[in-house]
Amino acid sequence: MGEKRIFYGWIIVAVSFLNLAVVFGIWYSFSVFLVAVAKDFGWQRAETSGVFSVFMVVQSLAAVIVGAFIDRLGPRIVFPAATVLVAGGLLLTSTINSLLEYYLWYGFLTPIGICAIGYIAHSIVLPRWFEKKRGLAIGIAMAGVGVGMQLLVPLAQHMINLWGWREAYRVLACFTFLALFFPNAFLQRRNPEAMGLTPDGGTPASEITATSPVRRHVTQPVAGTMGEAIRTLSFWFLVASSFFTSWAIQSTLIHQVAAVVEKGFSAARGAFFFGLAGIIGSIGKIGFGYLSDRLGREPAFALGMASAILGVLSLVLLCPQAPIFLYLYAILFGLGYGSIAPIFPARSADFFLGPDFGKIVGIFSLMGGMGGALGVWLSGKIFDLTGGYNVSLFVSIGCMMANVAFFSLAGKKARRLHSRG
Repeated sequence: MGEKRIFYGWIIVAVSFLNLAVVFGIWYSFSVFLVAVAKDFGWQRAETSGVFSVFMVVQSLAAVIVGAFIDRLGPRIVFPAATVLVAGGLLLTSTINSLLEYYLWYGFLTPIGICAIGYIAHSIVLPRWFEKKRGLAIGIAMAGVGVGMQLLVPLAQHMINLWGWREAYRVLACFTFLALFFPNAFLQRRNPEAMGLTPDGGTPASEITATSPVRRHVTQPVAGTMGEAIRTLSFWFLVASSFFTSWAIQSTLIHQVAAVVEKGFSAARGAFFFGLAGIIGSIGKIGFGYLSDRLGREPAFALGMASAILGVLSLVLLCPQAPIFLYLYAILFGLGYGSIAPIFPARSADFFLGPDFGKIVGIFSLMGGMGGALGVWLSGKIFDLTGGYNVSLFVSIGCMMANVAFFSLAGKKARRLHSRG
């Protein structure tokens, strides 16, 4: 009897973990570059934050095209090409001397590459490799986001302190190319079928019994094509959930270091707790991904958002006399925001995995990017008007409540559609 081989999908998960660690370390390092660059040039917070708003819009607008390229060419070609774009964008950002150049190189060029090897791309690729363990596998891969935050954001702050923000961008550019180009060029594959495999390592979907935990989900897609998807309420409820989720999470994360500084703490301390929230987020991604496979997507998502809301409230209450709220923020918000990364792609695949899945995920990501861009810009604007972040933090809490409601409605409509069928 031959030795059982490791399912190649787990190798894809490992490479995805690395990709997401590096890409999101770069993504969220903007929070520390924001303070340094704005101070160096004397720019206002809102106009500097606007660079990241453009970043969010561009990477979201690129999502539909990226999805089509991944469906046609596969990640083995798209991901290495994306690495070159990200590294080149960071190198060019290190040369900026005007706000327009910052918008052009970091706000426009870099996010195209980020889109093609980041959360959007992996939300398209990973669900194809797993069915029964979809939430867990995506959660493990997405845990790389937190590791990247923990390692690269404080490292970026340290490099800025030592050498300045220009040299920090150059180091990140070189590191990105060396870390990501070759693993993706040699190890990526299109899907399990291309290797003569089936999702989950050879267990056919027909073996899933009525008592299996995965039966808690809608396991048969409610729509296979874009045309069918847009005629379902589940699609539009997930669009709304994506918009409000990204608004709440991105506006909080991008301004977190600045908010901690505004509360009376150092930028270095803010960067440390930013990274700590990322590590806790990795635990949340794996834990909530597993829970979503066992309990169902909606209950797991609601628990995650409840934790995130408590974390944001901790940031509101933070003051120099009560630094304990920094720890509460990192733990509660980290766990909560971590729930989104595995659950939303898994739910999208539960409903819409089919020939147009990449395009459908692209639409969700497009609307998420719009919400994130608006939230990041508005938080900066509120800061300029009020001198603080508490108002925008309460807005984020409201958005989290909205995204839970829309996510739940999507599941109810899908189950009702299946019951009619």
